[in-house]
Amino acid sequence: MLLAGANAAPGVSGVANMSVRPLVAALVLSSALVPLAAASAAACSGAPAGAIAVGQVVRVEPGPARAYTLELASGQGVIADLSILGQAAPPSGEDAEAKAPAGGITVCSASGAPLAPQPGEVFEKGGSAIAIDGGTRLRFVAPATGRFTVWVDASADAREVLVRNRDLGKGGAIGTVKLGGTAEGRIVSDQPLVYAFTTPAGQWVEIKSTSEADTLLHLAGPDRAGAYSEIAKVDDSDGLNPVIRRRLAVAGTYYVQVESLSEDVHPFTLTVQPSVAPPAPPPPAAMRAGTTINAKLADGDDAKLYALPVLSGHSYRIELSAEYDGVVKLGLPNPVDTGEGKEGVESGFSEIASADEGTTGNEKIDFTARQSGSLLVLVKSFGTGETDGSFRLLVSDLGG
Repeated sequence: MLLAGANAAPGVSGVANMSVRPLVAALVLSSALVPLAAASAAACSGAPAGAIAVGQVVRVEPGPARAYTLELASGQGVIADLSILGQAAPPSGEDAEAKAPAGGITVCSASGAPLAPQPGEVFEKGGSAIAIDGGTRLRFVAPATGRFTVWVDASADAREVLVRNRDLGKGGAIGTVKLGGTAEGRIVSDQPLVYAFTTPAGQWVEIKSTSEADTLLHLAGPDRAGAYSEIAKVDDSDGLNPVIRRRLAVAGTYYVQVESLSEDVHPFTLTVQPSVAPPAPPPPAAMRAGTTINAKLADGDDAKLYALPVLSGHSYRIELSAEYDGVVKLGLPNPVDTGEGKEGVESGFSEIASADEGTTGNEKIDFTARQSGSLLVLVKSFGTGETDGSFRLLVSDLGG
């Protein structure tokens, strides 16, 4: 019987002759960012209390929430600091640590709609709004020339708002890609690119970056409260081409950041396609210690998965023989869809340890089971070359 997770699975110890890697599940990341649109739908709906200009300090008296108009040019970046009067002045750095938040500050369109995070904001440390000494700092880039509204939440404290220009560095403007569409560009390590797309609630999507460079994909989106956070980060799903496949529960705008690990400029293609729920992984084939399996991999993308019963306290040796660069892995069933876009038997496999010591195709894993149960053995390759993909897999019970 296959086990549902690590708590029910036999432990292993004494692993030798292999590379041991910690189990890393690309689950929803926990670093939720402070949202620009965290205010209620009524934010920015009141009559403006006045105008505020870049470089100007405006005093906000204690009392109800207030709105201030702000004129900006397309692509103009600003920093708006909301500080409690009488407390320490905010530090000059954009990533100052939180001390005593002064309450909420939101940027809205002229029509009163809270705006979603702007180019790359949601992927930066702290997001678009962060707490600083004695207040809150909002970072904003105008998506178009026009009038915006700076909304300051109600408070019993006297405060002030300072708006100043922001150096955007190398960050470029946000791009757009339609659901079902494609975007092309050039990427280098110090200049990640961000694209936005919109989806209805419950939409499955497949996001893929294709390039000769080693690229990473980051996905950020809203929750039902309007808060934005990074919800997926994938490095290698298909060689150098990362894939994110997941269901987007909330309707709205989502952001994809394409990042390169190469210092050289490379072209890339980003696709955002509607998808469907992935099928359940196929069940593993049965195997037992003391028996030899002779099988074939169809090509370099193929993989074979086997369920191996083990006894508590017994030591085992897994041996793989092939005429190509083969890999053998030991793992557990994975009941969680991490959104990494993996398909087939690998989508239901969580790695404990692996052996890939050379290119000869002869690999070995030694381990001891801490408890009785079932483990998974995965066989794959880095390419079967001119061979027919044949391999030999043997598991030996070395005794208790």
